[in-house]
Amino acid sequence: SDVTQSGYLTKLSLFEQFAADLHFPLDSGENIDMAMVNYLDQIFLDGADMDDATRLYTAWCWRNPSFGRNGHIRLSRVSRALQGWKKLSPTTTRAPIPWIFAALIASQMVLASDLVGALALITMFLCYLRPGEAMRLKEADLVRPTPQCSFWAINRRESSKLLLSDESLMLDSTDLLNL
Repeated sequence: SDVTQSGYLTKLSLFEQFAADLHFPLDSGENIDMAMVNYLDQIFLDGADMDDATRLYTAWCWRNPSFGRNGHIRLSRVSRALQGWKKLSPTTTRAPIPWIFAALIASQMVLASDLVGALALITMFLCYLRPGEAMRLKEADLVRPTPQCSFWAINRRESSKLLLSDESLMLDSTDLLNL
């Protein structure tokens, strides 16, 4: 897309300016590898996110396909630097939209007579489900409240990552009371 391409060009421009300022030649794979590692070191020390580093690498490979996955030139130092960065820097996740916006979207879906879609959206939001996970839910996965637990639950009948138990999700959000 145009936005992605513009972002790539910005990343490349900053890197190329850095290389020019420090007199790093960008005339061979080895020199590019060395210059980019130095640039990555600098932006790491400046507090940049790993996303900035991977986007630079992706942008370089986009503009120079011979460096890409199917290319014949490798940036081995850059690859190792990215692996090290990943180990040192915890990953970040995009924050979900605020509850009020999810509720507004769901209310518009109800007004458009899409009750099932609205319920799916609210369930995905509250349980942090991916659309595919929500589509696999069945009525039998819903667990009614009991005297011991006053909330509805979802038993996904899928094993946990360690294969120790089925995943169960409590629908205990206080936001549900506002619906």
